[in-house]
Amino acid sequence: MRHSIVIAGLLTGALLAGCSKDSPSPLSPARATLVSVSPADGATGVRLDAALTLTFSAPVDREVVQRELHLISERAIADSVCPDSATMSHPDMAHCMADSAMMRHLDERHATSGIFSWNATGTACTFQPAAWMIPTTRHMVHIGRGVKEMMGGSMDGMMGGHGSGMMSGAMMLHFATMDTSSGHDWHH
Repeated sequence: MRHSIVIAGLLTGALLAGCSKDSPSPLSPARATLVSVSPADGATGVRLDAALTLTFSAPVDREVVQRELHLISERAIADSVCPDSATMSHPDMAHCMADSAMMRHLDERHATSGIFSWNATGTACTFQPAAWMIPTTRHMVHIGRGVKEMMGGSMDGMMGGHGSGMMSGAMMLHFATMDTSSGHDWHH
């Protein structure tokens, strides 16, 4: 009996030591990193029906990713019928990226709507826009700071934040859609 109490005490001590904030728990999941984003940063000629996919090295909190991921077209930024345009100018994409209030506005009012789907392991998130994107248009993928915080600050070599303060923890990636003016039957 005494032998069982000693073993139980050792196991309890080992588990508590593993839960200390100074030592990683052997039971905690691997810390995820963002491995890739498709379309890639700087891509051109992206299909109008393309989906946006984020791939992580380990399972992540789906709610955080879905709350923090926004696709914003350059044309949406220039939206002249925005109800807030009387009190808030809509500068170009480069100026928006350094302004946390503008980015919050763009995320809430101008982000592309669509549907999120995940792979079975929770390591790949796909965002399919509800409508085709506009041809020959730059798009910004805004990944808010909550994703970086969830991953412990690691973006694993991905493009980091812009600006300072609130925007320093965000990621912005850019791509441009294809030119369909030639009339080429691109969708086949």
